[in-house]
Amino acid sequence: MGLDYWFVHLMWTIPPALLMTILYWPFFTKLEVYKISTLATVATLATLPWDSYLVRTNVWSYPATAVAGPTLFAVPLEEVFFFIIQTYITALLYTILTKRLVLPTYLLRLPKGQLPLIGSFIISSVFILGAVGFSVGGRYTYLSLIMLWVCPFMLLQWVMSCRFLFALPRKEIVLSIGLPSLYLCVVDNLALRRGTWVIEQKTKMDIRVWDSLELEEAIFFFITNVMVIFGLVAIDHAIAIAEHQIASSLGTIERFPSFGRLVMLYCFGRPEDHNLPFLEGLAEAVRKVSLKSQSMYMGSAVFCSGLRFDLLLLYYFCRVMDDLVDEAPNRAAADLAIKQCLDALETHFNQSSVSGRSGQKASVLSVSKEQESLNHAPASDLLSSINLLPTSRLKLEPFVNLIAGFETDLEFSIEDQTFPIKTEEDLEIYAYNVAGTVAVLILGLVFAYHPMPPSQSHEEHSELIKAGEKMGQALQYVNIARDIKHDAVIGRVYIPTSWLAEEGLTPTDVLTNPSHPRLTKLRNMMLNKADASFRDAVGAIDDLPNEARAPIRTVVESYMMIGKMVRKSPNEVLSGEGKLKLSLWRRFGIAWWAMRDVGSV
Repeated sequence: MGLDYWFVHLMWTIPPALLMTILYWPFFTKLEVYKISTLATVATLATLPWDSYLVRTNVWSYPATAVAGPTLFAVPLEEVFFFIIQTYITALLYTILTKRLVLPTYLLRLPKGQLPLIGSFIISSVFILGAVGFSVGGRYTYLSLIMLWVCPFMLLQWVMSCRFLFALPRKEIVLSIGLPSLYLCVVDNLALRRGTWVIEQKTKMDIRVWDSLELEEAIFFFITNVMVIFGLVAIDHAIAIAEHQIASSLGTIERFPSFGRLVMLYCFGRPEDHNLPFLEGLAEAVRKVSLKSQSMYMGSAVFCSGLRFDLLLLYYFCRVMDDLVDEAPNRAAADLAIKQCLDALETHFNQSSVSGRSGQKASVLSVSKEQESLNHAPASDLLSSINLLPTSRLKLEPFVNLIAGFETDLEFSIEDQTFPIKTEEDLEIYAYNVAGTVAVLILGLVFAYHPMPPSQSHEEHSELIKAGEKMGQALQYVNIARDIKHDAVIGRVYIPTSWLAEEGLTPTDVLTNPSHPRLTKLRNMMLNKADASFRDAVGAIDDLPNEARAPIRTVVESYMMIGKMVRKSPNEVLSGEGKLKLSLWRRFGIAWWAMRDVGSV
């Protein structure tokens, strides 16, 4: 009786598993728990008979001084625990690395051709090679048994998931397989050197990859991690199909299937036809949002899938419209884009009021005719983004007010010395139009997916909406304080002219010298206004549905942290070339702290 094997777990396998669990715990979803638990169970059940055979036939052994004694089908419990924790580590790493991915968009990238057939031929050939090696026996025994055990499972996984596997980003797949494999090879080398487990001399190739690490052991860890990833990819393929059906559904929001039903549908009834126009639009929205705002793209991952897609599509529209106004070749082109945006929105909402999301089809048909009258190519993106809006879960009025905010942006004119933000009231109206309305739209989506209890009164609901408007304004004030120089470059000054006059400045002074020392006080006034609005509205977050409370808090507090950084680094803000952004680790810390209170599981 000994504790060497448990010592290996205590020192080498449990710590990384525990560390990753602590870091990821607030972000765990029930679906991810089911996914990892299922893989760990299947891996254990699939490996146990094979490992039992190896022990009973003396292919490898465990010295009595290395294991505690209790066994399951002749396999030490320490080894059974190894099956579980290896699967857990690899699966959790994959889950972390792929958390940000919008899985339905990868249904567009499924490779064509004979990939399943080619892979099946290779796996079958390896199986035959293993059978030949096993019949020869001797030094080929252990390696051949690995081949014979792995190939049937891998063939099934390959046939089911190979196309989706090759559609996913390569880096995430390689890291998910490579990092755990390398780490476990290091652990295995230490264990072999200590004699914690022993491969019998007559059954192995006796080729060492590194120090005491046998070739068979390196292959074992690599191939078992490949199988874990294949299993996860198959489940993610099923999730992608289910999420696509939900996201592209008509007005009624479909519930995500239970995990058991998800697996059954994937194995016995998965559809091969997908709504390609919708998937192409969603993929373009994801691409645009990830380029323009990593914070929004990464932050959206903490929302449930259907709500996440709607938020991305809403933000996609906002970004496209913002770019059209800011990058228009002239005022006339921007005015035309705004006019046609309003017309397209009204048309799309009117059509969708009858047909739910099917209004897409009618709107898409009008793109080519609309586009003929637009003067610059990005307008086609605008029409596409409007067609993708989930109008059954949104209202037109906030969009009209949002467009009014864009019209304010067009009123700025250096030549005419026109600066529309003259008073603090003008500032508040502008902040409401460009940000408060977006908050209202977001809350509309939240309530569509997570309805408030019937006991909530109309007045209470209205108070939540007002708090959302206030919070949106607060975040816009932070943006203005941060982007003084950036806005000056494009001829805009959002600091009220009345504030500037109190400091003996004019909007032209800001355009000429956006790093003027006296702007520090005005920037702090803007941040004070943001803080006041934040304090007035933040309490309402606790009244939101539980599923949305922590994600909303994460987004809000990330923005407010930018405001704190602006206060601490005035010179960097006023003289820096780019926009001040939070580091990845700081964003993670804010999200972890915000999510921990509610927890996703």
